[in-house]
Amino acid sequence: MRRRRKLEPKTYELNIESFSHEGRGIAHFENKVIFVNDALPGELVIANRTFSCAKFEEADAKEILKPADNRIKPKCDVFGICGGCSFQNLSSKDQIQIKSRWLKKVFAKQSKVEPKNWLKSLQFQSWGYRRKARLGIRYVSKKDKVLIGFRERKSSFITNMSRCEVLHPSIGEHLEVLANCVERLSIKSSIPQFEVVISESGIALILRHLESLSIKDEKILADCAQELNITFYTQSGGLDSIKPLDEPVVLTYSHSNHNIIMEFLPTDFVQVNFKLNQQMVSLAVELLELNEFDKVIDLFCGLGNFTLPIARYAKYVVGIEGDLGLVERAKYNAEKNSINNVDFYKSDLCKEVVGFEWFKGKNYNKALIDPSRSGAIEIVELLPKLGVTRLVYVSCNPATLARDTIKLIELGFTLETAGVIDMFPQTSHVESIALFVKR
Repeated sequence: MRRRRKLEPKTYELNIESFSHEGRGIAHFENKVIFVNDALPGELVIANRTFSCAKFEEADAKEILKPADNRIKPKCDVFGICGGCSFQNLSSKDQIQIKSRWLKKVFAKQSKVEPKNWLKSLQFQSWGYRRKARLGIRYVSKKDKVLIGFRERKSSFITNMSRCEVLHPSIGEHLEVLANCVERLSIKSSIPQFEVVISESGIALILRHLESLSIKDEKILADCAQELNITFYTQSGGLDSIKPLDEPVVLTYSHSNHNIIMEFLPTDFVQVNFKLNQQMVSLAVELLELNEFDKVIDLFCGLGNFTLPIARYAKYVVGIEGDLGLVERAKYNAEKNSINNVDFYKSDLCKEVVGFEWFKGKNYNKALIDPSRSGAIEIVELLPKLGVTRLVYVSCNPATLARDTIKLIELGFTLETAGVIDMFPQTSHVESIALFVKR
């Protein structure tokens, strides 16, 4: 981690040449690369330096002398301060075009290949889409005020915000109500965060607290829960300490195109953008070209987000996941949706797996991979041993997708098609999907 030392003030006049993969403008000054926050390609800006090292410097744009033609006014009043968004100064159309160019650049530069065809980018809604978030909480004693929101950009401070435009409106429009609730608690200085989970059937807010809640505190939370139609959970320690303040809420999301309803716990991983998730899963099912003879393996399957829709169209599906709790809930969801042609197994896919029941002597002609940001290089190398000839790879990191693409090509796969999914509008996050076929 870089140590940030105190800098002498420095101001530049910069021509912004391009974008970095984090959504910052790139310029050059005195033979050094400058990364500039809140600056777009084609702009002439005045910027103040915020960081310096031997190879590059960082700066914040303070004045736009010549704005880009595609610059728009941010919707949020705290854009540029809050660290939650980086792209509100661009339209949704421009955002997705930039993300598509990033994906193409990574394939061309790192993998030395591009797909035979590019998919049309998936987009649905740009605002009020986010259904999971971690919001920081801080009591400012000098102002006797509680702040709730995302942390400021490159800072541990909580952004002073009254609403959030990317959070689902059921919470995003009520941050002040939640702040007023926390202000009335006796332990308001010992509450560091909320974990927000907004499902189709209910809302859970996990309240992290470092001191015990009093009976009066619990009554205050109960009144707020009734006002906002939410369910508070409390967390005094680790994950095993999370419990509902009153009755637990049943959290669900659906795949309406496949007649599936998924139940999950507040601590489970689910996609934050439910509508895009529906489109993504349907696209994956389409790309797999499923039929009643297919045996499919879903690696890093989680709750069965892809597994259960795939099972509607295949002969048999196996889901592999490293978290035992997710495996148990995937089995529960299969039973709840009357899906009986699927099995789930717990396995750490970053370790040796060849001796496991689901691997040894088994054959699957199609596969789906949806790994974490670190990618799936260990399991990719084993796909030929499983007999896989058609693979859909869902990625949240273009760099590791490109790296794994190199290995897949070495194994005889062809990159048929790929495209971007706008899972996190207003941010620089790039979600993508790719189809590989082995002839």
